[in-house]
Amino acid sequence: MSPALATCVLALTLAACQAPAIRRAPEYSNDLVVEGKRLIAQAPFKDKNLWRLRVALIALKEGRRAEARGLFDKALPPAGTVLSGDATTERARSLFSPEETKIFYGEPYERAMGWFYRGMIYWMDGEPDNARACFRTAQLFDTAPRSGHRGDWILMDYLDGLASAKLGSDGSAALKRARSSAGKIKLAKYDASANVLVFLQYGYGPLKKSGGDVGEDIVYAGGNSLTQSAVVRAAGRDIAAPALDNLTFQATTRGMRQMDWVLARKAAVKKTADLVGDVSFLPGVILTQPESTRDVGFALLGASLAAKAVGGSTQPRSDTRTWNNLPQYIAFASVRLQPGEQPVEIDFFDANENLIPALSRKLTINVKPQGDTVVFVADK
Repeated sequence: MSPALATCVLALTLAACQAPAIRRAPEYSNDLVVEGKRLIAQAPFKDKNLWRLRVALIALKEGRRAEARGLFDKALPPAGTVLSGDATTERARSLFSPEETKIFYGEPYERAMGWFYRGMIYWMDGEPDNARACFRTAQLFDTAPRSGHRGDWILMDYLDGLASAKLGSDGSAALKRARSSAGKIKLAKYDASANVLVFLQYGYGPLKKSGGDVGEDIVYAGGNSLTQSAVVRAAGRDIAAPALDNLTFQATTRGMRQMDWVLARKAAVKKTADLVGDVSFLPGVILTQPESTRDVGFALLGASLAAKAVGGSTQPRSDTRTWNNLPQYIAFASVRLQPGEQPVEIDFFDANENLIPALSRKLTINVKPQGDTVVFVADK
């Protein structure tokens, strides 16, 4: 892609997702993380967390764990300050200032995913106890205590129990919760001896736009993913990795309950009954970004980032800023392999169980002699 074309794609992308617009690009590089950090530095203070999350995920997908760790640590607030009911949360929903003037912490599903990725990094660092704490924190964001609805992230509970099993504790209660949320999806029983943990994600997740008479509603354009499952092939074994958690569903529910979001003393109803998990609606929805530019176009092509960021001339009452490179699905597989370099193949499949050849991966994993080796693979 030429610098000029990258600039055009980038400017259109950023304008659509309420992010800083780019006016000019005198220099650029092909390093998305470096360019992303430059944009973080130039972004308005209220948007810096949003960009940190976006760039952190890019870094994690590129295997740059230390950079991802630092960005997530700066972006994720203490769990207790964003779990609802506190004075800060109430002020953040004030009638007297637009939502988009607030520091970005994200909707509950975005906060949960931040802690999910942080937990993954802790496990990569050999700290499954801290990873478990992150997965539990992520689940809390989907809990609606006043209504009695508990969080229903399948993978958060599953990994909570797996970490417990590996730490010598009883993870059966967490596994039971995960299986309850999974419904017809079969979850493997825990194998504490499995030393290779494969975290997977598929497609691109939901995006927000304003709805309602005065823009007071958040309306979700559901995510989409050609991939619906994967198979991890290693040491003569095929380990299924079906899509577990659907981020469009998680964005629009709270503990399986359709969620009303209080905004300026009005209900910003998330209108998604016909969007959840359904790709067929997409032709009727204007996505704020084309799929092909979610990672590159959101501001990380080099042309983007030397420019000055400017805010829009008007702001809707609802906050439509979106962590726009999240996936539509997350999945998981585990296997026991001998230490040393081991070949692993991953095949991806669509809803009809047809192989998607263009997405197939062949990896060489250096399995640690002790502890777990954690691998993160995205189909996009």
